[in-house]
Amino acid sequence: MSKAENREGSSEALSLKNITKLYAGTVALRDVSLTVRKGEVHGLIGKNGAGKSTLVGVISGLVPPSSGEILLDGERFSALTPVVAKRHHISIVTQEPQVIEESTVAENLFFPGYLGGKTVINWKELSVRAGEILHRAGLELDPEMKVSALSVSERQLLLVIKACFVEKAELIIMDEVSASLSRRDQRILYEIIRRLTREGKTVIFISHHTKELLEVCDVVTVIRDGRAIRSVRREELDLQTLAALIVGNEDFEARERDDLSFMISDEEFFSLQGFTSYGRFRNINLSVCKGEIVGIAGLRGSGRTEIFRSIIGADPLDSGTMKLCGRELRFSSPAEAAKEGIVYLTEEREAEGLIPIASVRQNLTMSILSRLARIGILNSGREKETATRSIDQLDIKVASQTQEVQQLSGGNKQKVLVGRVMEQRPKVCLLDEPTRGVDIEAKDSILHSINHGFREDACALITSPGVDDLIKICDRILILYNGRIIDEFSRDEFSEETIYRAMQGEVIHTDENRTRDGKGSGKAQTADTGRNIESGTAEKDKVPDHRNNGKTRTEKDLKGAES
Repeated sequence: MSKAENREGSSEALSLKNITKLYAGTVALRDVSLTVRKGEVHGLIGKNGAGKSTLVGVISGLVPPSSGEILLDGERFSALTPVVAKRHHISIVTQEPQVIEESTVAENLFFPGYLGGKTVINWKELSVRAGEILHRAGLELDPEMKVSALSVSERQLLLVIKACFVEKAELIIMDEVSASLSRRDQRILYEIIRRLTREGKTVIFISHHTKELLEVCDVVTVIRDGRAIRSVRREELDLQTLAALIVGNEDFEARERDDLSFMISDEEFFSLQGFTSYGRFRNINLSVCKGEIVGIAGLRGSGRTEIFRSIIGADPLDSGTMKLCGRELRFSSPAEAAKEGIVYLTEEREAEGLIPIASVRQNLTMSILSRLARIGILNSGREKETATRSIDQLDIKVASQTQEVQQLSGGNKQKVLVGRVMEQRPKVCLLDEPTRGVDIEAKDSILHSINHGFREDACALITSPGVDDLIKICDRILILYNGRIIDEFSRDEFSEETIYRAMQGEVIHTDENRTRDGKGSGKAQTADTGRNIESGTAEKDKVPDHRNNGKTRTEKDLKGAES
């Protein structure tokens, strides 16, 4: 390690020269050269498995390269360590928030350095400092609240604030941090990034959302098959050019949605009436026909996941009825729901969906072992055939069926989950953000499979982190706001801008204009629009508010809180 004789320029924050990383039988990175300048937001994008995570590991000192050179603050390194990276003020915020749930917001914010060389910790002072930092960042939280009470979005933003304002990093790597943020918290994140760059600090911003990269970044580098394909200034890019660079095909365009509306029957197949869980959602009324895919659009915290979990019996339900094919049902567990043909694809693939050390084949078939067995003995031939069908249908990139699923990229893990659900042949499929954190090609493959795989003798309810995915695949979209369905859009009404406005609580349709337009009598109409809210507030209308020291607020108080 020695001072670089010839600096590439004082404006460089980081320079990588011919970085290669070899694993057993795999080239993860091949001759990657990259320059990141001070005060810029440098975007990284590529398909799942392209090498982004390995590259981030090299920069943060978690992964030693096999060859190549790193230039940092005028010094040359063959490899970094986490200690060296920290000494050079490099911090990383990962996609999955790493927090201590039973500790407070303040303790998480300053961990592990809140001792500060003192033998006695002044907890009051720590809390005050945390409150000041959170306020400066624009996130209003009680510093003494336990992190277990925070949403995933708030936890993620807390770690961003820690890296930027507590660790005072000069180069911050944000590894798909926006994937789990609500729109409100995204706005806070973007303002933090603008503030950092004004101060001359540098951000490496990784995202699968091409629109977001073009809005946030100054430069975008595309990684494909372990190589840095090209670094391009934002003003020289558009969505089509960027998509073509990512997939390696200048003519790439996402597949047009096949119109499968002819498969939708006229009879009600699945319905909820008065579905209520106090503090989470209330009076949910909806009906879905066989062959129909219905989207539920809502901000984080609107109750999307909670409704799905209550349907399958994973979370409590206070009142309401559920019917499938005319039969009233109520479940005490997800296994009971699955036996009746109602299957849930969780948004938490790492924590709840996959068994990391099990093979791809085992993860694909674990829910249908009874179907693959005779007299209690598993037919390994049928198990292999089933896994092969799913791998081919969803284009899952694997070395072999016996490869551990934890070794796959995020997009391929998600495909395994979708494949498992498809093999269960559900009557009702509840898909909770099936495309979160996957690249554009994997997303296209998953949406295509959902559109074709969950219609015959079945129906699907789907949520998504982006309205564009719902527009591509759904026959209808319901708007969920503060735990209530407040509006509905049929396919001929789809507009990304209008649906986003509705998600903020703005009522786009009124009963009068629906009737005037002739849209109030169709089978798609929901029973509960939430537009006739009485002025009085019953106890059941109150929603717990962790932002207000555990007090409750009425719906009227919550109006606009997510905007």
